[in-house]
Amino acid sequence: MNLDEYESAVAAASLDSTMPYPANHFAFRHVLACLPPAGGLSLVEIGVGAGGAIPLFAGAGFAFAGIDREAPCVTVSKKALWEAGQDPDRIIVADLESPESCAALPGAGTFDVLIGMGVLPHVTSVRQGVLAAVDLVRPGGHVFLEFRNALFSLVTFNRYTQEFIRDRLLADASADVLDAVDAELSERLNLAIPSGEIHPEAFHVPFEIEALAHELGLVDPRIIPFHFHAGMPAIENRVAQSYRLDSIALEDDSSGWKGLFLASAFLLHVQRPQE
Repeated sequence: MNLDEYESAVAAASLDSTMPYPANHFAFRHVLACLPPAGGLSLVEIGVGAGGAIPLFAGAGFAFAGIDREAPCVTVSKKALWEAGQDPDRIIVADLESPESCAALPGAGTFDVLIGMGVLPHVTSVRQGVLAAVDLVRPGGHVFLEFRNALFSLVTFNRYTQEFIRDRLLADASADVLDAVDAELSERLNLAIPSGEIHPEAFHVPFEIEALAHELGLVDPRIIPFHFHAGMPAIENRVAQSYRLDSIALEDDSSGWKGLFLASAFLLHVQRPQE
């Protein structure tokens, strides 16, 4: 798929409520908006998957590289990178949590830009995951990492809402208060969705991740919400097309705060300190 085909496919997926929501496209749009023109810049993707980002970034002029811990994904991505006219050997099997495997990537430590979508929710330590990602870029290089937004739980009106209020907002409350809260929420929320199926590190409060970036000495941390939802997910099937169009419109929200609650994910954008 070339850049024009990619953009056409994204446009179709954006408007068609029967197709998966192109959340990563909106994240990548933020990435491009934060960077200078791509001429001569190198970019590495951690968790390259099936190579969905390759047409966009290679087509925009980035020298693309990537890692994935799944060999079949690397095979598919190598083909995509070859079809984009770039060196497929710049994609290798490696694991972010294995510094030795990442060090085998040609250009490790010198990339201008790193993106990581859907990786941090699955690492053992978010702190170590962020540091490992930063190590792949040069001093002054840009890092964009996706996190799942814990504050979105306040809009979902389901079991995640209950767990966020009980276990995070009221973590130090007395047993009597927690029992009363549970009883109240059980009458008001949809608790039918399974609990405990997502890694406990998966959901993060944006302010906590921004604070972590400061603590690690990273430069200019910025939170960028994306994957907006026009209301609680339970209503999507009732008004599918309107929900899709309203959600897409929210991706351009400039309020500075709505995304903290209506977006189910956010990017952490930081730069590696100059040495």
